[in-house]
Amino acid sequence: MINVQFIDMPCKIHGAVRENEDGSYTVILNSRDSRERNLKAYQHELKHILRDDLHSEEDIQLIEARAHAE
Repeated sequence: MINVQFIDMPCKIHGAVRENEDGSYTVILNSRDSRERNLKAYQHELKHILRDDLHSEEDIQLIEARAHAE
């Protein structure tokens, strides 16, 4: 299950994802962004979930570079 929250965040941050205690996920999107930008951010965070990036021991910079490359 994926929950979505819209929160005011700094302009440079478009989204984030966290795993909840019950194994579900919460995707947090910047409420200041446009609908189109939020959809892109949601897709980006979904990639992290599908790749199990939250449990990876790789450097966060490598994880983000790979996610942005696709």
